[in-house]
Amino acid sequence: MNSVLNRASRNFLWRHPWQLALAIVGIALGVAVVISIDLAMESSLNAFNQAGKAFSGVATHRIIAGDGGLDEKLYRRLRVDEGIQKLSPVVNAYVFMSKQTDAGFNLIGIDPFVEKSFQSIWQIRKNKNTSVELLTRLITEPNTALISEQTASRLGLNIEDDLTIDTDHGERRLKIIGLLSPNNAVSEQVLSRLIITDIATAQEVLEMFGRLSSIEVLIDEHPPDAKPVPDGLAAYTPSLAIIRKALPGNALLVEAESQSQAMREMTRAFSINLKALGLLSLLVGMFLIYNTMTFLVMQRRRLIGSLRSIGVTRRQIFKLIIGEALLLAAIGTLIGIVLGIALGQGLLYLISGTINAIYFRIDAASLTITPLQLGKGALLGITATLLAVLPPAFEATRISPVTVLIRSQLESGIRRLIKAANLISGVFILGGMALALLSGKSIVLGLASIFLLLFGFAMMTPALTLMFMKLIERVFGRLSGILVRLPARMVSAEISRTGVAIAALMIAVSATIGMDLMIGSFRQTVADWVQTSLRADLYVSLPGEKMPDARAEQDQRLKAKLAELQDVKMLSSVLHTNTAIARDGVYAEAGAAAENNFTKVSVFELNEKSRPGFIFKHKTDNELWDRFEQQQTVIVTEPYAYHQGVKIGDKIRLQTDQGSEPFEVLGIYADYSGDQGHLAMSRRNYRHYWPDLGYSGIGVYAKDGVDLQQLENQINKLLTGQQSVQSDQALYKASMAVFEQTFTITETLRWLSAAIAFVGVFSALMALQFERTRQLGILRAIGITSGQLTVLITGETALMGLVAGLIAVPVGYIVAYMLIFVIYQRSFGWTMAFHFNPGVIYQGLALALIAATLAGILPALKMAQTKPAEALRSE
Repeated sequence: MNSVLNRASRNFLWRHPWQLALAIVGIALGVAVVISIDLAMESSLNAFNQAGKAFSGVATHRIIAGDGGLDEKLYRRLRVDEGIQKLSPVVNAYVFMSKQTDAGFNLIGIDPFVEKSFQSIWQIRKNKNTSVELLTRLITEPNTALISEQTASRLGLNIEDDLTIDTDHGERRLKIIGLLSPNNAVSEQVLSRLIITDIATAQEVLEMFGRLSSIEVLIDEHPPDAKPVPDGLAAYTPSLAIIRKALPGNALLVEAESQSQAMREMTRAFSINLKALGLLSLLVGMFLIYNTMTFLVMQRRRLIGSLRSIGVTRRQIFKLIIGEALLLAAIGTLIGIVLGIALGQGLLYLISGTINAIYFRIDAASLTITPLQLGKGALLGITATLLAVLPPAFEATRISPVTVLIRSQLESGIRRLIKAANLISGVFILGGMALALLSGKSIVLGLASIFLLLFGFAMMTPALTLMFMKLIERVFGRLSGILVRLPARMVSAEISRTGVAIAALMIAVSATIGMDLMIGSFRQTVADWVQTSLRADLYVSLPGEKMPDARAEQDQRLKAKLAELQDVKMLSSVLHTNTAIARDGVYAEAGAAAENNFTKVSVFELNEKSRPGFIFKHKTDNELWDRFEQQQTVIVTEPYAYHQGVKIGDKIRLQTDQGSEPFEVLGIYADYSGDQGHLAMSRRNYRHYWPDLGYSGIGVYAKDGVDLQQLENQINKLLTGQQSVQSDQALYKASMAVFEQTFTITETLRWLSAAIAFVGVFSALMALQFERTRQLGILRAIGITSGQLTVLITGETALMGLVAGLIAVPVGYIVAYMLIFVIYQRSFGWTMAFHFNPGVIYQGLALALIAATLAGILPALKMAQTKPAEALRSE
């Protein structure tokens, strides 16, 4: 019997290649989107991890400091005085190739004869027997460097050629004395963006005299005399306690892997939101699979009835359909994996660009593929297919051999099922709302609530479709003939097919409307914030590593020269730095404890014009700015307050050279420059506890009636290296360009979901072509022309799109509300105003109408070619 069933299944499937192809496309696209996001995200983070290993290798710990770096005397003290041998000093900074602004490189200064046990990536090469002479030259000859063979080939350089780089202090020349040969793809990726020099050369080129960026530490994991150390770090040896005791107030000892984990945690919300968009595509694909499998089942109702009549059991029918679904899932998943790898390469550029703009720098990310990621995608594809095929599989086994032959019995059963679905949809919608209200700060549960709401409205869509069709038929039926009433009747008569297609299109369009409204609201909020924040006429940017002493003095001299310009009325300044949070962290009402870590701090020197640029999230009084300047206080950004649970009146302990000091939180203000947030304090407060590191930017306020272009030209003459000056309008445009870049990936994924929905509608209409052969033949036989039939079918698809659009509009608003006030606040700590844009509604309706109409053109043309005689013989 099984051989008969398999043969019957195989023969039927081969006769319907279009439906099989569309089902496979639905599975493949859903799997491809999910896999591509996972691959691109993991590859971006892996690029950051590998870049760190270029100089840390197998180091277990790292000594790091805030801006200003470490005093190199600390390295000597630890190695000579304390006897800790496995230490590797590092100086690193980003530089650029002259006349190639997009070619960024990480310049790393190291000790070439450091302990070989660190196994840094630059040391692990094909030519392991690097001559001592080459390493000696790196130390003894000034301004010498090593680059990879691939980099030399790309730049057209040979050994002994000069490499010109741009640093924060102008152009510098390095002589290439050797080429590094990577031994695998990973090391090739990392080395392609590295310039290796001796530590003294790096300090000279970067003007970091006497300073180190970090010190890598390698400690045996389980020595015989290991003793536990009571703190958050793993207790390897007493050396850790010795190191911590020797550290100055601005330095931290962290586990080597902790920074990678911190970066991963930093991008967690971004990653979850991207994966949710991928799952949305898979959800839309599930509707397509359900539609296709329902068609494959119902198209064989006569065959199933005959098989049941000769003794085939319900279990055998169920296994047959599940087996077909598994076959489609396997093929679709395999294609999806291939497409996902190709799509992942494109998304990698978008995702790494967003991470570069918002979180941290990523060097030359390349797509990394692991079996685990492919396995997760395959499991999702197969699971989604099985879930989508269960309803039609159970439907085929539930109907008796007699009723299975009657199409009307199916539609009457579906209408009874629609009534039950309405009740279930109410449960889903109420459950989604309750989950959103009661899930605290959970991003995953917040997204789950949106999926519950979407699924609830999708289950309600067939009932709403029937209501719309009755309304349309009543309104237009009295004013026109049968041909005008027929499209609405055809949608209602085939609700088992059309309902699912409309639901899939509704989900995609509502998600598009919701995302458009959210992005539009966010764009307007950010635009208002940027315009409010930019109070000065011109802004001088002072990029690069911030160092005490000489470099800070250069910044001070520049500020003094700016103040002396005749057309300048006043100045303001900011220093973007970071400092260590003391182990006690936030206390008082906040009651939070934190391990030692760095937090970003913006140090402001304000005037009466710059203060209104802060948008506080609460009422303020005139005393706030006086306390900000005179007392030991800070104000915090909204994301920082949200993520850290900080309230006004709480105190945050910061590590200074004099020990930990409490700073009271005076206020919370809006800031959309990052999702982790930062602290802000007055320059007077900062200078009381920390050394002067100069400035990151200076705001220039011109006198009334001054020609700003002429003033900008005067300022440009005072600037050196990578210092630059921009007008407030130019800075506004640059800020909004960064905003648009961050949402490019969202736009891409949104249109992929819409494309899958389009395939779903097309699939449903193609299925109807086969099922309506007889009734269309009757219509042709009673005098309807092929042109009228084309208009009839096109009208039906347009009605499907119209209904999907009308339902999608309110659902899209609900999605937008959830995204703005639940998901984005939980993910990034931002609050934003809801900005209504009527254009989004028209775009959503147009998208649904056009997508459905386009999807119906080919089926309409094929149906119009139906020959009456052949159609009437088809059953």
